[in-house]
Amino acid sequence: MREKKECFDFPRYEYRRLHTACIPATAIVSVRQGSGNSKFLIKEGDTVTEGQMIASGYKNIVPIHAPIPGIVGEISERVMPDGSCAECAVLRFEGKFHFEGKERIYADYRKKQGDRKLISLMRENGIINTFDFENHSLAEQILSSASNKILGVRLFDFDPGCFRDGFISSSFTAEVLEGAYLCARALHAETVVFFYDGRDFVIPDKKMTESVFDTIQCRFLKIDTKFYPSGSRRVLEKVVQKNIDSYLKNGAAKEKTHPLFIDSATAYSVYRCLCLSTPLTDTIVEVNGPALHEAKMIKVKIGTPIRCLLEECGGCEKEPAKIIINGLIKGTAVSDLDIPVTKYVKTVTLLYSDSLPDQNTSECIHCGFCRKACPQGIQSDLIYSHFVNKTPLSADILLSAHLCDNCALCNAACPARLPLYQTVSTYKEKENAAQL
Repeated sequence: MREKKECFDFPRYEYRRLHTACIPATAIVSVRQGSGNSKFLIKEGDTVTEGQMIASGYKNIVPIHAPIPGIVGEISERVMPDGSCAECAVLRFEGKFHFEGKERIYADYRKKQGDRKLISLMRENGIINTFDFENHSLAEQILSSASNKILGVRLFDFDPGCFRDGFISSSFTAEVLEGAYLCARALHAETVVFFYDGRDFVIPDKKMTESVFDTIQCRFLKIDTKFYPSGSRRVLEKVVQKNIDSYLKNGAAKEKTHPLFIDSATAYSVYRCLCLSTPLTDTIVEVNGPALHEAKMIKVKIGTPIRCLLEECGGCEKEPAKIIINGLIKGTAVSDLDIPVTKYVKTVTLLYSDSLPDQNTSECIHCGFCRKACPQGIQSDLIYSHFVNKTPLSADILLSAHLCDNCALCNAACPARLPLYQTVSTYKEKENAAQL
């Protein structure tokens, strides 16, 4: 079947350096930093230190650490960047830092620690895998992928309107390589495959890769990112399968191999947490859009309100009509500037009214564009009609929702602006939850 892809004409932003945001006077730390809710270990009035574990995790749910020292002012429910609501602890800055601004001593975990110890450290430091929108615990993904012998690292952004992962790959190449190596060690991977965009990334020299990866194979594959979705799990798995003979030594294992994929941001987090012995208390966020005075790449404390990021960029040239979190294709529109940054926030895009497409929905006109656009051939219009209009639908068509690889091309193709991708995802999530 011919590969179905789309070309989106989004503006490209160039970032010369990473800016560090000011320490927020108040940090709003959510219990939902990944795929589920952690459990707070603190109460109102408590004093916390920077890096202190303030919420515990379990399996796919990661622990959370205080991004700043201070006093717990209140614990209440707030709106999150993904549009959901979650309990948050409001930390008022007070006291001294233990990590921020201090010289970090490099800890070489390459040979000193066993593989189980690496996984334990990833869990303890609260690292999530931001390769896709599931945002699971990286440690749990490695444990559940023990039979996989290939680690895939995407060095560019999934959404063509975002550039954070590409920036991290180019600006912190050595750190990303070392973080990827530690993941490969924990996974017992035989090969690490880096997928890169030739426009932005320069392959490191052989001396560097050999010094980092030692006996583990390291491959770099150039991906044509002009067309979307070039960075999806399905597309990258196909690329791996074409070259599988050169990646694995054991022929019997080749048929069962489904690589574990991470992005450059996840690899960079592994490096910083393990090699610099620092819990995950900050993240890198790209802030862009035509409504902004200046687009910037910013290192920011988790829990920082979005309005603080806008101030770091010099404010807005025009009143923003829409604020989009994590990309124009699959992102979430938010209206509250006090929504906090979480571990899974990659980009914040500000649009003014003139740059917004027509967002009014209408009845399905049965054009079939969504079916033509879908790489998996899912009939998303029929699934939508089944849930909204109670139209009878066969079980086979409903089950096809599990083939969805979350590209959201059906939404982009729909002239009626119907939430097709969201409907398919909702059904898939309900079915998965029912099977647990």
